[in-house]
Amino acid sequence: MEKTLSKILLEIKPKLHTPFALFDRKGQKIFGDDLKGKVRKMEVRLCGTKYVLLADLPSTQMKDFCLLMEGFINSRFNEMLRALIQGKNLNLQLENFPFPCGLVLIKSDALAELELFLQDLFEEGFMMNIEGFLLLIFPMNSIEEIKETSQALYQTISEEISSRAVISIGGIADSREELTKVYCNAKKALIFPLLPKKGVLYYPEMALERLLLSLPEKDRQVFIDEMGINLKKLDEETLKTIQVVLECNLNMAEAARRLYIHRNTLMYRLDKVFSLTGLDLRNFKDAVKMEIYFTLNALF
Repeated sequence: MEKTLSKILLEIKPKLHTPFALFDRKGQKIFGDDLKGKVRKMEVRLCGTKYVLLADLPSTQMKDFCLLMEGFINSRFNEMLRALIQGKNLNLQLENFPFPCGLVLIKSDALAELELFLQDLFEEGFMMNIEGFLLLIFPMNSIEEIKETSQALYQTISEEISSRAVISIGGIADSREELTKVYCNAKKALIFPLLPKKGVLYYPEMALERLLLSLPEKDRQVFIDEMGINLKKLDEETLKTIQVVLECNLNMAEAARRLYIHRNTLMYRLDKVFSLTGLDLRNFKDAVKMEIYFTLNALF
């Protein structure tokens, strides 16, 4: 992104009256003046990357100057990135954009606090506010990697930030067109009319939620009534067992591992689920019914 950064620096250089130089973390000069004598240096984050800025300024002025530079440059870069993601300026070019990359959106009532908390959490990547969400772009090429990162991020946010946050995974983008597409997918999940009670969402995996939402309310209620299951009567252990077995796609060995129990203990619990609900989660059709029932309860 150094070409893009240099273009922005050329735009704002005439407005600045302080000689400065910018170096990457390897010590290579990226932009600026040939400084002589004693200079101060300070780390800055520009266009999603950390650099070292040098200038002949007192310490108090140096800090203000760096904040000014970050404000000017990142504001301009975010404006360009926002246009790129939303597909609003097809002639705009951001050279050396880190494709492939993963994109996620975060919805929260405490975006300012969240942004402040996350700004030093990732060494690489971009973060900005867009349409009332916090957008994060990571240099990665695997959907599984971005899922793991999102789960870990959600866990960290839950422990450190009091307000609830929901993370929506857009996916992996290999081009400008795909970047716009994955952004739209992430946004669709977060503006879902009835947001599922989950911390991490992935729109392509929300087909069941979208289908159930399209059904008349009367039909949804008929299904719930016919199931005759009262979730309030199921203890936490039973609910957790059902949830994990469904999340593991009926892979009992994996479910037992995630529950930290022996396989025989899991079989005992599934027998208990059958006696309480009439559904045997070892049977695919029964598991589908349970998945639909759980999803309906989460949505409505």
